Amino acid sequence: MIAVMGAAGNVGSEVTGLLLGQGRPVRVLEHRRKLDALGARGAEVVTGDLADPGDLGVLLKDVEAALVLLPDVVTDPEFTATRSRMSRAIADALAGSGVRQVVALSTVAAGQAGATGPAAGLRELEQRLSGLQGTGVLVLRSPFYMENLLAGLPLIQAQGINGSAIDGDLELPMIATRDVAREAAQGLLHREPGGHRVRLLVGPEDVSLRAATQAIGRRLGRPELPYVQFPPDALRGALLGAGLSEEGAAAMVELQLALNRQRSFRAVRDAADVTTPTRLEEFLEAAL
Repeated sequence: MIAVMGAAGNVGSEVTGLLLGQGRPVRVLEHRRKLDALGARGAEVVTGDLADPGDLGVLLKDVEAALVLLPDVVTDPEFTATRSRMSRAIADALAGSGVRQVVALSTVAAGQAGATGPAAGLRELEQRLSGLQGTGVLVLRSPFYMENLLAGLPLIQAQGINGSAIDGDLELPMIATRDVAREAAQGLLHREPGGHRVRLLVGPEDVSLRAATQAIGRRLGRPELPYVQFPPDALRGALLGAGLSEEGAAAMVELQLALNRQRSFRAVRDAADVTTPTRLEEFLEAAL
């Protein structure tokens, strides 16, 4: 049996589908969002809370391998504290579970001592998992997900612009979540001896948000679609208006500002263990 956390998300749902397609028994945790479709495909669905070690114990019972992650519940008024409780619960549940292989989804920035925003929570998760004894832990660190671009579609449709607080000319090693899912599924199926390993993933090309906006515009029949870099306060206000909590909005703004401070991702690409195949145009063709 393989357990999958975050099965309602882009990576977790794809991992579940890949495993089911190979006839593997999969158990998924229904947390906040229904998983009826995966249940209909053959996954065993258990309901619980990622911050509850007891619920996670049910998920991990008689499991050989598990995909773990921290969801970004940006409407949570205690965004940071909740993620910390999830990290602790996940590590505690795994410690007494007998699970032999763990694949954890993380981000490039989690490898930095000064990680902030959502990356700080993932850094904590990585550190807690590193203390597991007798369990193989594979951490997959990824950069900017291409799927993040789709969050701009309502703004494009409503106002005819795309934007964020990220410098529009900053080139990012964007990656498609379906490629991350393939790496995660392989890590769950082809297990290695115990130990803590980090695998850095990058997409096949570095793309700026200005160039990505133009690519989206061409597919939407708006070839002159502009990209606007918003001031942090303006972005924060917009996110609050969209229903994010104070902490959730602050975390998302900090995530974007941290990318600006990074400035260059050449070192990330040079250090990458895996370069995935899906290019932005191929992703947009399927997504749009």
